[in-house]
Amino acid sequence: MTESLSDIILKRTTLIVRDAERMKDFYEQVLGWTVSYSAEMELSGGILPCGNPGDRVKLYMMQGADPDIAKIGLLEWLDPKLPDPGPPSHRLGIGNIVLVADVPDMTALMEKVEAFPGAKVHFAPEDGTFPDPRGEGTIEFSNAAMFDPEGFFYELYYRYNRPNPEQFLIRRTTCIVRDIDSTLDFFTNTLGLEKIQDSTMDLEGMLAAGKAGDTVRFAVCKAEHDYYGMAAGLQFLKDPLDDPGQATWNTGIGSAVFVAGTKDASGLFDKVKASGVKVTRDLFSRAVPKTGGQGETQMHSMGFHDPDGFVWEVNQREDGK
Repeated sequence: MTESLSDIILKRTTLIVRDAERMKDFYEQVLGWTVSYSAEMELSGGILPCGNPGDRVKLYMMQGADPDIAKIGLLEWLDPKLPDPGPPSHRLGIGNIVLVADVPDMTALMEKVEAFPGAKVHFAPEDGTFPDPRGEGTIEFSNAAMFDPEGFFYELYYRYNRPNPEQFLIRRTTCIVRDIDSTLDFFTNTLGLEKIQDSTMDLEGMLAAGKAGDTVRFAVCKAEHDYYGMAAGLQFLKDPLDDPGQATWNTGIGSAVFVAGTKDASGLFDKVKASGVKVTRDLFSRAVPKTGGQGETQMHSMGFHDPDGFVWEVNQREDGK
């Protein structure tokens, strides 16, 4: 992994799900990922603003091409269960995420998605072109979109005139927000991410939100890698999406949690507090197993909402892992 260029390293996006086992199967059988960690545990409480201390949960960490970043967590409450909001609506709004991925074989992926119970192809593959954001000519691509069995949404890309990954690669998590200026201010000035793209465009109809022709503003921020492990914001300018208000601060099944690492937890927590966002757990320390299971190390952790209610867990391990 490359040296960190920001205050934080985006390790993974954790999805709170009804059935972690089914989602693990989806990631293994459809996306070709592997389990890097699995555990059943009791929550200590505080970082995640849902459930209660002592709740029993199951966590899978799913790994793609990179062993350290751009991973997915699958978190299920076992006892007691979280309230089930009902079947996925297969529509997105403010407070939802879009997982944007590059794929090694679009045709094979679509066949696997269609065959997996509960998964859904939302937008069949279509070819197109767009200017390379790095100014390196025009990218020719095929793009598609799908929902996983829990209703999380993915934009998918295969590039004809650029290298494609050997394995399904989640490049970024895009947050649908009400105020992208506030999002960018928090991402850059509080978390230390670097903005690398900021564009206004009209939608063509692939996204499961709004409608074709809606005008959106879209911005991408990077952490330690300039192609994946990134966070982004998307705001509908014309026509704006309905604002769900306080509901975007309610965390439960269908929510996503950003999990990040930092080299300076104390300094970052000072910035988070100064930004005025809602803190879910003040900075605290605990002993955790070292990577590989030999002995223990101290980990310093915090939890907070960003300006649109998305939850962040940020950790600093003294062993640097």
